[in-house]
Amino acid sequence: MTKYLLLIGLVWVLWWFWRKSRTSSRGSAANHHTTVQREAERMVQCTRCGVNQPVSESVLADGRYYCCAAHRDAGASDDS
Repeated sequence: MTKYLLLIGLVWVLWWFWRKSRTSSRGSAANHHTTVQREAERMVQCTRCGVNQPVSESVLADGRYYCCAAHRDAGASDDS
């Protein structure tokens, strides 16, 4: 009877190590794909409200940056 318990315990330990090695290798592969290095983008300030945002998300009009089209239109009406 002791032999069977020892055999079951050994199988369980081997199974545990096998699962642990699979999850750790899968986790490191997932971390490798999710950590993508991006270069910092230049930030600009909205002329109307002062919000800072990336230049790619801003609206440029007459050499001024705005956070949205509504602020661009409001800025144009203020200049008139």
